[in-house]
Amino acid sequence: MATVSPVRTAPPRLGLIMASLMLALVPLQLDGLVAATALPDIAGSLGGFDRIAWVTTAYLLTMAIGTITSGRLGDMFGRRPLLVAALGVFFAGSLCAALAGSMGALVAARGVQGLGAGMTFTTLMAVIADVVPPDRRARYQSLVGAVAPFSMILGPWVGGVITEHLGWRWIFWLNLPLIAVSVIGVLLWLRLPTRPSGGRVDVAGLCAITVASTGIVLAVTWGGHEYAWLSAHVLGAALVALAGVAVLLVVERRAAQPVLPLDLFRNRAVVASFAVLFLAMGAVMMAALNFVPLFLQVVQGRSASSSGLLLLPMLLPAIGVALATGAWTSSGARFRPVMLAGTGLLTVACAFMATVGTGSSGWLTAACMVAVGAGIGLLFQTPIVLVQNSAPAAEVGAATGAGTFMRTIGGAIGVGALGALFASTFASSLDGTALPGGADASSLTPDALAGLSAAAHTAVVGAVTDGTTALFWGAALAAALALVAAFAVPRQPA
Repeated sequence: MATVSPVRTAPPRLGLIMASLMLALVPLQLDGLVAATALPDIAGSLGGFDRIAWVTTAYLLTMAIGTITSGRLGDMFGRRPLLVAALGVFFAGSLCAALAGSMGALVAARGVQGLGAGMTFTTLMAVIADVVPPDRRARYQSLVGAVAPFSMILGPWVGGVITEHLGWRWIFWLNLPLIAVSVIGVLLWLRLPTRPSGGRVDVAGLCAITVASTGIVLAVTWGGHEYAWLSAHVLGAALVALAGVAVLLVVERRAAQPVLPLDLFRNRAVVASFAVLFLAMGAVMMAALNFVPLFLQVVQGRSASSSGLLLLPMLLPAIGVALATGAWTSSGARFRPVMLAGTGLLTVACAFMATVGTGSSGWLTAACMVAVGAGIGLLFQTPIVLVQNSAPAAEVGAATGAGTFMRTIGGAIGVGALGALFASTFASSLDGTALPGGADASSLTPDALAGLSAAAHTAVVGAVTDGTTALFWGAALAAALALVAAFAVPRQPA
C-alpha cells in the first residue's frame, strides 16, 4: 500500500498547529446543534416558519459538497491556502447569518457556512496527514474525534444559553473571533514546503458531484416530510441524483486530475472504509444523535431542558474510546480488528436499543447508550486513517475528502430514511387515535405532551416507542451491513 510522506514538524510547532486547527473545528462542530436549539426564536424573529428546516438543510447540503470538492483542490493548489480560504468562507457565512434580515437571507448564509465547514473539515484532516507520520496519525486525529462529541454535548446547552441571554444572532457573532484567531495561527505556524501538484480544476466532476449531492439530499429531506416518497418532487430529485452519478462516472474516467479518483474504488481497504463511514458513522451515528433525545424525553419522561446532558452516557464513552483507539492504532495495532469490534458493537447495541421501552430500567437504557458510544468511538477516526494510509501520496487529499463525504452523505440519507421509518411507524401506531389540534410527530414538544389527556398521552408514548423500535432495528441492519464491509479490510496493518 502506498503511504504518505509527511512534512517533518518540530513538536512545539506541531502543538501550535494542532491548537489552531482544533480552535477552528469547535465552531464548525458546534454550529449545527447550537443553531438547531435557536430555530424557534429565529422563526419568531424572521418569520417564514414553513422554511425553517432549510436553515439546517442548506448547511448539510453545502457541507457535503464542500467535503468532496476540497480534497482534490488541496492536492492541486496546496492545503495551507485552501484552509485559509475555507475558514474565510465560513467566516463570511457566519457574518452574513448574524446580519440576516429575512429567512431567505439566513438560509443563503447557512449555505455559505456549510460550504466553508465542509471545505475546512476535509482540508484540516488532510493537513494532519501532511504534518504527522503515519504511525502517529491516528493519535492526533483522535483529537478531532474527541472535539466532535464534546461539541455535541455542549451544543444544545450553549445554544439555549446564548439565545436566552444574548439573542440568536450571537450564535453566529461568536464564531468570528474564534475563526480569526485560528487563521492567524495557521498563517504563523503551518508550513508545508511540498509544492502542490497544480493542474486544471475538474469543473465537470465538481458540477456532477454537486448535482448528485443536491438531488440525493433533497430527496431524503423532502421524502415523507414535505412530499410523499413517490411524489413527482421526490422522484424527480432522485432521478437528478442518478443522472449526476452517471455523468460523474463518465467525466471522472477522462479527467486528468479527477475530484473523485475512481482508482480509489479498486483498493479493497478504501472501499470497505467508505462503506463503514457511510453506514456506521453516517447513518447510524446521526440517527442515534437525532432520535435518542426524543426517545428519552417522550418515552421515559426526561427533562427537555437537559437535552444535551441526556446524551452523556453515549458521548463520553465515544470520546474516551476514540482517544484510546487513536493511541492504540498508533502503537501498531491492526485496523481490521478495531473496525470489526466497532461495527459489531454498534450492531448489538442498536438491536438492544430497539427493545428499550417505557418499562425499561434507566440502567438498561444507559448501558445501551454506552455501548453505542463505544462503538462510535472505535470508528470515529479509524476508517479515515485507513483511507489515508491506503491511498497514493498524491491522492491523500482527494481520498480524505471522499471519506468525509461518505460520512456526511451517509448521515443525511440515514437520518432521512430512518426518520421516515420512524414517522411511518408512528403514524401507523396512532391510526384511529384522535389527538387535539391534529398533533403529529412534529409537535411532540414537552409542552404539547403535557396538554394531552391521559389516554392521548399514553397513545403518543406508545407510538413513539414503536417508532424508535423500528428506527433502531433499521440502524442495527445498517450497522450489520457495515460489519460485513469491515470483514473486507485486509488483515495486515495499513
